[in-house]
Amino acid sequence: MRGVIHIFGLGIIFSFLLASNSFGQDPNFEPFKDTVPKGVSVSPPTVRFNLKPGTSQSKNIKITNDTDFPKTFQIKAQDYLAEDINREAQTSIVPEDYKYGLKKWLYVTPSLVTIQPGQKANINVLLDVPAGDEFAHAAWSLIIIDEVKDRQELNIPTAASGAVGLGILPSMGFGIFVYQNPPNVKNNAVELTGYAIDAAKKKITMKASNKGDGIGFCTYYVELLNMATGETFKIPVKTATLLPGSTRELLIELPALSSGSYNALGVLDFGSKEYVETAELDFAIP
Repeated sequence: MRGVIHIFGLGIIFSFLLASNSFGQDPNFEPFKDTVPKGVSVSPPTVRFNLKPGTSQSKNIKITNDTDFPKTFQIKAQDYLAEDINREAQTSIVPEDYKYGLKKWLYVTPSLVTIQPGQKANINVLLDVPAGDEFAHAAWSLIIIDEVKDRQELNIPTAASGAVGLGILPSMGFGIFVYQNPPNVKNNAVELTGYAIDAAKKKITMKASNKGDGIGFCTYYVELLNMATGETFKIPVKTATLLPGSTRELLIELPALSSGSYNALGVLDFGSKEYVETAELDFAIP
């Protein structure tokens, strides 16, 4: 059995710290100075195209191996349904004739790469959109980068005769979202259709809907006002992708707040040069 950890849409994906064993004896050990990050990173987190039908373009994905061991990865493109954009994207079951699947126009090379310790590898992603007005629509796909490991022999010395053993081979995996928005689509027709707070669970929920035929890329945040003191503070900005016709709930966790009355201004910025979507609500912390 193979246990794969997939991370979607992050630039630095898998990292950990390896420190010298001498820190327990050395009173001058400085952890932030003497420790070296070790891991694998993949960038960029998404690949975006804006091609007209009948044109093509190449972009690169970079894999960096900062571990002490060679790493081998298999790379492939995989389509997913709009409703499976989040964690279900890798297991999405997609019909062969899915209109919005980008895999049929994607060429990813190489499909298998081994990266030595301290080295990098570039993966070329070529999108070739066929000529014709029928192809002037948004489309999307996912590039899966899976670590390949040799299966090891399962050896259980103390097992009784006839015992059944289960071996798990841990490995890492990465998901890079690929988006195609041709110039003719409307990708900024995003509306804020819901705004609510659950003070007990310390979270605010924005509901955003994409009314256009293009892929919407949004940023959103909440600015809080303490109505007694006038103090304001902004909860850090987050990003979201909305596929055509989709609605998503965008969650924002509230920081620790002292007792009092507050105003929460929600802002959804979808790239319009004219305006942003906003909503307000008041709430109290007992």
